[in-house]
Amino acid sequence: MSAAVDSPLRTATAPLRSRAFRRYAAGQLPSITCSWAQVVALSAVVVALDPAALAWVVVLQFLPTLVLGPWCGALADRFDRRTLLMAAEAGLGLVAAGYAVAAATDRLTLPVIGVLAALWGIVNAVDTPARSALTPQLVPPSAAPSAAAVTGTMLLGGMTLGAALGGLLVPVFGAAVAFGINALSFFVDVAVLASLRIGTSPRTPRAPRQVRDGLAHVWQMPELRLPVVVLAAVAMTTFSYQVSVPLLVQEAGAIGAALAAFTAGCLVGTIVAATRGRPSTRTATVATAVIAVGQLFVGLAPALAVVGLAVAGLGWSVLIMAVIAQLQQARPDMLGRVMAVFAVVLLGATVVSGPLAGWLAATAGATAPFLIGAVAAALTAGFLAVRR
Repeated sequence: MSAAVDSPLRTATAPLRSRAFRRYAAGQLPSITCSWAQVVALSAVVVALDPAALAWVVVLQFLPTLVLGPWCGALADRFDRRTLLMAAEAGLGLVAAGYAVAAATDRLTLPVIGVLAALWGIVNAVDTPARSALTPQLVPPSAAPSAAAVTGTMLLGGMTLGAALGGLLVPVFGAAVAFGINALSFFVDVAVLASLRIGTSPRTPRAPRQVRDGLAHVWQMPELRLPVVVLAAVAMTTFSYQVSVPLLVQEAGAIGAALAAFTAGCLVGTIVAATRGRPSTRTATVATAVIAVGQLFVGLAPALAVVGLAVAGLGWSVLIMAVIAQLQQARPDMLGRVMAVFAVVLLGATVVSGPLAGWLAATAGATAPFLIGAVAAALTAGFLAVRR
């Protein structure tokens, strides 16, 4: 009986037995928390200046991932991933410092925000595949799926704390403080990454067609192609929370609370995913159906939006963990490029979902993005159920 009880716990905590992974987590959690405090601060600033501009600010943040993502994935396969990640984290810290200085001097106008958002997106396009490809190096191969889930738990725990922190910091101290704290957190993370004692990354020599080969590898392998297609179908219509949530609630404190509810649901989902080991197609089917239920609840009962957002968050985290765990089974020499495809689909889809949510909210009301997302997620869940 003890073994049956302990087995899920041992599965979930296996990555924490690695000293390198524990150090990595210690640097990431504060950085993630402060980054989401910045998300709340930036959303509040943009909504105060012009609510219609929020969708385009989000586009500027994520369009570079859509355009540069595959090439950045090739960089993660060519160079040492820890070194690349350290450079990207330092770059994000400098952009956060730029937000802080502009806000403190009353120069954080929409054009300045647009430039900084684009710079953030360019650096983040490098950061995401480097981070995703580095994680499996920190643990034994058998612990890689749990490492993805633990990393997701850490990410979403930080997002939950950060959303709440931003909701408290911005009304009391102002956006500049939230931006400044975030800048500092990135440089702390760089120091932690520098202290890791791990081997060098597998490196693929520079050669023609590497980006195209990475895309072809994903498309030609059904076990990689299906999760990417499913993620794209759901993300392009529902993964618009940085736009749809602020447009629904509008005040800084309420934005923080609503995003905290979403990420709290995500946190519960990642804990569930961590204890279940390797996910299956059934996992993705159920997760997508849960997203549909959460979206529908927000659309039909906006006064209780935090409940629906928590449910949607739970479904989203389980789906993302299932996709990541499947994609990390790719060949080691292709892993950077494969994870770049994941980043392109998830973050690049925001280039579609953000403006779509803004347009739907302006023309059909603030609940419309959630209702349309519910329909898309339900159809995707039905497709997966039939395919099984």
